[in-house]
Amino acid sequence: MPGIMQRLRDETAALHQHAETRPLEQAMVRGEIQLDTYVENLAQRYLVHRRLESEIRALCASDARLAGLVLDEQWQLPNLEADLAHFGAPMSGIEPTRGALRLIEHIEATAHGESLGLLGVFYVFEGSKNGAHFLAPRVRAALRLPGSDGSRYLDPHGARQRELWTQFKSRMDAVDFSPAECDAMLRGAKAAFMFVAEIDDDVYSHTVQPVSTRT
Repeated sequence: MPGIMQRLRDETAALHQHAETRPLEQAMVRGEIQLDTYVENLAQRYLVHRRLESEIRALCASDARLAGLVLDEQWQLPNLEADLAHFGAPMSGIEPTRGALRLIEHIEATAHGESLGLLGVFYVFEGSKNGAHFLAPRVRAALRLPGSDGSRYLDPHGARQRELWTQFKSRMDAVDFSPAECDAMLRGAKAAFMFVAEIDDDVYSHTVQPVSTRT
């Protein structure tokens, strides 16, 4: 019987691939991300993480099985705050895109229903650090970022990324989740991948400038 982390990987593979092929993600892969697009994406992620991390903290505090599951260094909200501050972007008054609003509503509904589904949402963002670790140098080069300033969200762990991800997978697989809880996590992860792709498309369509109009 596969563990929950293998199920999350295998059963969300198609949605994961869809999210990775969005134009915003591909612009980062090519090292062609525009500053307005990058900062707006950080702002939307800030809104999502603010809600998700609050609910995950409450979930871990209420379920003894989850004690120590998420390490302090895994929280991304401080990194998003530092990145937005680097660009002088205000953290108040951010208008959520349709995708961000739908994901936040999903997080809230899950927290009041199948609360273990939140771990599926968290899995999507925690796992995204693996690819982002390799994208970070391209983004830094494209935006001429000094060191990690402005890109802490993309690469919070640096050389420790693989180590921390492996440890997180082990902690998740060590929890005795019921079949129903595993199914809830899968639903949470699938929804998160869909809404993250929608956020990327929202941000890209609202901010990208055609090559001919760039100055």
